Formats: sequence, structure tokens, C-alpha cells
Amino acid sequence: MVAFSGAATAAIALNEVSRLVDALRQNKAVKLAPNVLAPTSRGAPETLLLVGNDERAAPKSNPGAGPVLPHSNEMLLVRIDPSKPTIAMLSIPRELKVPIEKPDGEVTENRINSAYTFGWENGGGTAGGVKLMVETIKHVLGIDINHVFVTNFHKFANAVNAMGCVYMTVDKRYHHVNEPGSEQYFEINLQPGYQKLCGLEALEFVANRHESTSLIRDARDQRFLLEAKAQYGPSLFENREKFERIFGKYLESTLKGEEEILQLLYLLVESAGKPVRQVDFHVNLEPTFDSATPTQIHEAVRSFLNGTTAITTHALHAPAPAHASHAHHHALTSPGLALTPTSAEELDQARSQAPNLPFPLEYPKLRDSFAAAEPDELRLYDIHDLHGHVHPIYVVVLDRGGLGQFYDVQGTSWTDPPFLSNPGQTVHIGRRTYELFYAAEKVRVIAWREAGAVYWIENTLTNDVSPRAMLTMAEQTVPVISSRVAAATPVASTLPANVDLAPRNAATVSVTWQIGAMLGFLGVGIVVLLSLVVLARERELQRLRDQVAHALALESGQRPLLAAAGLAPLSPPASPAVPAVASGPTGALFHERPRTVYRARTPRARIALVAVSVALVVVLIAAGVDRLSSGSIDSSATSNSAGTSAPVAVFNATSVSGAAHRVAAALAAQRVQVGSVGDISASLNQGTFVLYPPGDRAQARRVARLLPSHSPTVEPITRQVQQAVGRSNEIVVVLN
Repeated sequence: MVAFSGAATAAIALNEVSRLVDALRQNKAVKLAPNVLAPTSRGAPETLLLVGNDERAAPKSNPGAGPVLPHSNEMLLVRIDPSKPTIAMLSIPRELKVPIEKPDGEVTENRINSAYTFGWENGGGTAGGVKLMVETIKHVLGIDINHVFVTNFHKFANAVNAMGCVYMTVDKRYHHVNEPGSEQYFEINLQPGYQKLCGLEALEFVANRHESTSLIRDARDQRFLLEAKAQYGPSLFENREKFERIFGKYLESTLKGEEEILQLLYLLVESAGKPVRQVDFHVNLEPTFDSATPTQIHEAVRSFLNGTTAITTHALHAPAPAHASHAHHHALTSPGLALTPTSAEELDQARSQAPNLPFPLEYPKLRDSFAAAEPDELRLYDIHDLHGHVHPIYVVVLDRGGLGQFYDVQGTSWTDPPFLSNPGQTVHIGRRTYELFYAAEKVRVIAWREAGAVYWIENTLTNDVSPRAMLTMAEQTVPVISSRVAAATPVASTLPANVDLAPRNAATVSVTWQIGAMLGFLGVGIVVLLSLVVLARERELQRLRDQVAHALALESGQRPLLAAAGLAPLSPPASPAVPAVASGPTGALFHERPRTVYRARTPRARIALVAVSVALVVVLIAAGVDRLSSGSIDSSATSNSAGTSAPVAVFNATSVSGAAHRVAAALAAQRVQVGSVGDISASLNQGTFVLYPPGDRAQARRVARLLPSHSPTVEPITRQVQQAVGRSNEIVVVLN
């Protein structure tokens, strides 16, 4: 199966080459001298440069401002290395001051995006701009580039529309209108929140450059590309012809010849499914330019080329409980979380808007912010899903206080937006299950579902909020109109101290998955064997049919000869002992031979093999489905010998005296091994809980079924509870 999959992939890639060559012919290729771009070879890593050409005509509102000359508003480097587990993406700050050697030999210090302009102005056009841009990047960063792709504002907007637009979160309110006589920037008018961005809106989001830092500006471009990849990546293969046409129509490239295209296709196939790592390029902000020290440049290049090592699994160490700080600051050096409480005015505003939604409006009671943070912005609006249905949605825009550092809390009745389709991890806290979505090793989104809606908190564009702060804020995001929740959720976080937030080793799979995969491949193998048997029988049957047809043809050909010879048709003998006779013209007797009936021997062994194989396939598939659906296999489970089981400890955290002893007696009456019984104080939610250590989930479920009147909740035991009850290898029943 592995060999077949590889052959199929190669065949598909070969078939796509000619179609992609035809698509690229919609634009003239960017022709460069052979020594400008680094040569490529099949299977070797490649570095791609994506250039956004900000060439614009004079604005209609201010024609006197004149046209905007071609220059590279965006310079995005993408490193695809099949030997690394991630794809690296690095945006070069467009205002980085660097030495540029013009085509006439003059060396000047200017913004790095001016290299494209200088190359264009000297009669080189797109090829001249790309050539000088590539040479400047190689001189400043020391990075060899293999291929370049160029688009402009108009083509970018049309390409987004041709794709079908992109759903993503606009992190804050963006608004700028050019006034006559003032400095002319790209105009923008976007509301905050998760929404569908089509051509012009998408262009406004990625092209906005006149506020925040270069790191934030480039992060907007990268965020858009990542959201487009998440939305269209799963369907890219099925719609490849559509995307090939878009690629060829709206991008100019340096790709030439089928060999280069084939090499890039092979590389993309080998890297399919890999996460994208956003590499930061830190610069020093100056009034006119950005500057970078050799150390800063070296660090960015090193992370881009060599920093794509495996994303290791690491645990989040238990901090001190989160506390509300009434001073408006964030103690970064504090051993715990110093989160600022939400003001009463902001909560009152949310309560006044809550009745306008058909689902609870949940608002964060704690936030990660600095002294310069702006007040929250709450917006209620509607969103159309992929099928055109309208859903209510709201967004809370929160400011950390740094330049361009906004994060968002949202909720909507649209429960399956595209970006929430594939969580990287789930965390259970209390009665909520949180879904964590990563941008490489950084937590980008934390989502949860309740009350018929989905809620999430989305990190800043540069993912500055720490995972534990995000999870704590998510835990403290509660309905603003709910007396039960308000009474049950204190301001101090009850976040368990042992929650691990980043098992990000992409190569690690669970035992459940492995067993399911083995069962699946075994089932497929048996099906293949059965198919071969069926094909062999079909071929044998076809041969027999051909022989019968041949015999019938011979018989029909012999009939005229027999008739011409005066032979009567033969008839069966009257009895085996008395053969039938016929006389010919010479009087000779012709004895008719008895007919022989050929019957195929019944291959009993083969039939038995087929029956046993079919039964085995059915049993294996049923067993695999049962094991996978029940989830009874745990990656950390230990096998117990038959007839043994973990003891059950029962603890009472209620005010009802003797409750634990009554439950213990009921379990013991049903032959359950009961260990310790006593009273404790617990911070769990109200109800009965059956908590199990790794490997004892099935037994915990059996224990829960023995307590139907209590309707217990079955959950894994945490270290916190284990330390509280002093038990590590027992199933613990807690009555709270």
C-alpha cells in the first residue's frame, strides 16, 4: 500500500506538470540571468520569495498626489525543507535600511523595498526589480533564493475573489481616509471580528502599513495566508485545476520548464500537512527607517534556515494561582499570573447588550493588559456561513497596551466555522472542554462550546499572550447574565496546576491510533487478497467461457459436413447396455458415443478460505471500530492481568454525614474492591465524580454504572486530586 501510494503521488505530479505549465503561460515568465537564482535539484530544500508590488495609479480623490511607483510592499520568504518538520515563513521588514547597489553601480542606503523600484526604473521592468531585490536580499541576509513569485494589489484582490474569499478575524477597528494635502496612505475601513474578507477588504487588511510596528504589519500578511491555507488546504487537491488557473493568472514567476515545476511539485507533496512556523525579524524602530544590528539579522536568518527543528513536547509548569491586580500593570516576573480584572462599567455595557443575542454573551472577567491599554470594544453583528445562512456573532476587542497588540473574545451560534475544524489539543477543566489551536508551537486560539454556541479567545497577531494566560482568561470568560455562574466562578482562577498545554511533537501518535491503523491496514490487506482470489476465479471462468464458445463454433461448422455425408442426428442410447445405431448410405453402423458432462470440481478448501477471510475481516473491522469509538485504549494505559482491578476509594465532600460509607457499602455489595473511605474538602463542581488513573477508564465506567442514582461524571484524575486524597493508583469516587 505504501509503494502504491508513492507511485500514485508521482503519477499525479507528472500529470499536473503540463496543466500547470499551461496555467503559467497566462503571464509572461520573469526571466533572470542564470546566476541570479540558486539552482535546484529534486528533493533538495528550496527558498521561495513572494513579492507584493505596491504599484498604484494616482488616487481619484487626490490626482495631484501622482501615481505610486513600483516597490515591494511585501517580501515574504518561505523555506520548504523536506528534512524539517515545519515550513518556515519570514517577512523582511520593508523599511529596513540597507545598502543597495543600483544597476548603474551607485551604492545608496535606503529602505530595502526600494531595491525593487531602482531595478524597475532603469528599464528592467519586473525582471529588473526582481533581480535587484534578490541580489540585495542575498547581500544583506546571505540567503540564496530559488524561485520568485510576484503579484500586485489589483491581482491580489481578484485572486481572493476567485478563490471564494477568506474567513478570518480582524483583530481591531481599522479606519483611514486620505484627506487632500495630507500624506497619502492606503485607505482602509474594516470592523473588528471574525468575518468573510473578499477582494477589497482582504487587500485593505494585508496592505495597511501606516500604523503599528513592522512586525505587526508583516504578521497581518502571514495571518491572512495561514487562514487561507487552513480554509482551502483540505480541498486543494480536489480543486487543483481551479487553483492552478488562479495561480497562473494572478502571479508572475521565475519558474521555467517542466523540470523546475516538477521539482517544486515533488517538494510540496513531501511537505504537505506540515505546520507553518512564523519567524520573527526584530528591528529597531526609528522615525524614518527601521534598523537591525548584525546580531538581529543573524538571529532571524538562523531561525529561518535552521530553526525549523522538531517542535518538542513540553509541559506548562504549575504557576501560583491567578490573582486580580487592581493596579493596572502586568507583572511579567511574577511567579504567577497577574491579570487585570474587568471593570464594572465594561461588564454593565455587556449586560445591556446580552439580551440582543439568542445565546449567552460570555465576557472575560480577567485580562492580560498593561497600563496603556485602551477600553474594551464590544460589537454585535451577523455573519453568513459557507451555505449563506445568517448567524448572530459578537466580538470583544481587548488591548494589551503594546503597539498593535489586540486580542479578541468571540461567540456565535455558527458552531463549525472553518478555522475550528482541526484542534491540536483538548483540555478538560471542570465541565468545559477547551480546544487549542496552534501556530507552530504557539497557542493561537482556545475555543469551547456550550449553550448551543461556540466561544473562543484569539491571540494577538504575533501571539504574545502566553498559553496559561489565555487558558485562564478562557476559564474566566462567563455569561454576564447568570447568577449561577457568577456565584460558582470566583475571580481567582481554579485552573488545575498540572494542565499540560503543549504536546506539540507532530511525530507522536497515540496507541489508539496505531492499533486502529494496524487493524485498518490488516483489513485492507485481506480485502486485497480476496480481490485477487475473485479476479483469479473470474479469469478462470472467462477461459471456460471462451472454450465453450470455441466448441460451439466447431460444432456449428461440422453440422453441414455431417448432413452432406447423410448422417442422421445422433440421439441418446435407449439404455447403457444397448447403444443406439444409425445406418449410413453404405449400410455401416455408427455407434453413438454417450455424451460426457463436465462439471467443475467444487473447491471446498478455497470456499472455506474465502468464508474464513470474510469473517476475519468483519471481526477485525468491528473490533477496531469498537475499540476506537469506546476510547478504552489510552496511550499511557498499563495492561492488567485478568481477574485483577484497581481498588476504589470513596470520599465525601458534602455536608451529609455518612454518605461515603453508604456508597462504599453499595459498591462492596456488588463485589467491588473498596479501599479507603472518608471525608475530604474538594474544590470540584457539585455532583458525583468517578476519577480514574491512566489505564482504568473502562473500570471507572463500570463503577459509574453501579451508581445510577448519583449520575456520576467519569473523568481522569488530576495530580491535584491525587495529592489531596493521597491516592495515586486507585479509582476515586468523590461526592461533592
